[in-house]
Amino acid sequence: MKNALKFLPLLLFLPLLASGQKRLNEVGAVYGAIRSMTPEAYKEAHDKYGIRWIEAWTGNLTGGTEEQYDAWIERFNNAMKGSGLKLWSVHLPFTRKAPNDLSDDRPEWREATFKNWIEILDRATRLGKFRVVVVHPSSEARISDEERPRRLENLREMLLRFIPLVKERYNAAVEDLPRGCLGNSSSDFEWLVANVPDIKICYDTNHLLGEESHAFAERFAPYIANIHVSDYDGVDERHWMPGRGIVEWPKVIDILMRSGYDGPFMYEVTPRNDPRGSVEYMRQTTDSLFTRYALYKKQRAGEK
Repeated sequence: MKNALKFLPLLLFLPLLASGQKRLNEVGAVYGAIRSMTPEAYKEAHDKYGIRWIEAWTGNLTGGTEEQYDAWIERFNNAMKGSGLKLWSVHLPFTRKAPNDLSDDRPEWREATFKNWIEILDRATRLGKFRVVVVHPSSEARISDEERPRRLENLREMLLRFIPLVKERYNAAVEDLPRGCLGNSSSDFEWLVANVPDIKICYDTNHLLGEESHAFAERFAPYIANIHVSDYDGVDERHWMPGRGIVEWPKVIDILMRSGYDGPFMYEVTPRNDPRGSVEYMRQTTDSLFTRYALYKKQRAGEK
């Protein structure tokens, strides 16, 4: 009982954390974190495990036939119906096997990407309302310092066409990426936010390999329209559950709170990356992280 009372002030403080941004303390998950795309599994994710939002992967809405698209959309909608889950975002594909790179040096590839993504979004409207479209600034690539300015310019030219087409309905959020990809550093994003009006960012907490994750969030907080929550070791992306790696979560949450971010705490973790990477653990992990944040705030207040 003594131990429970010890943390009571922190637990009582938690509802206040979300009073300005209610959704930040609501848990979201990429759809691959749910055990199956069935009504039973989706309802379980909501009712038993406290998941409220979902991000859909749209790779199933390209490279196939209209009959295949119709079948997948019907399966997804049947799983969502009556589950209580709400669709927050959709993630556009980024594989190199098909046109999915607005920064590519080949004009015909960029145009094909543009056409492909618009067609995907047209099909995705049948999934229901969503607020964010997540796009990668490039496919997987080792982009040299010499070619990076040219690739950024390619991306800028295409985003200047893409964002105006979608911004009335969605935020187009460009995701930070790891390794040699475009968008792997604050310097890339400094250039993008200075040169692309209405750009938003999908902040992936486990992709920054050359800088601290929370430092990136601090720098670009006003542009963040979506987050992908996971942990890593700083060597490569890992998509671990928070707490297993090096991300300083109290600092991340503090930045999101102060910036007015009003999206869900969207996990991009699956059992493939982490044995605990399923919806079963996400609500309790979020509560633990917010308890740590409350302690962090209390300690900081005591230092002043």
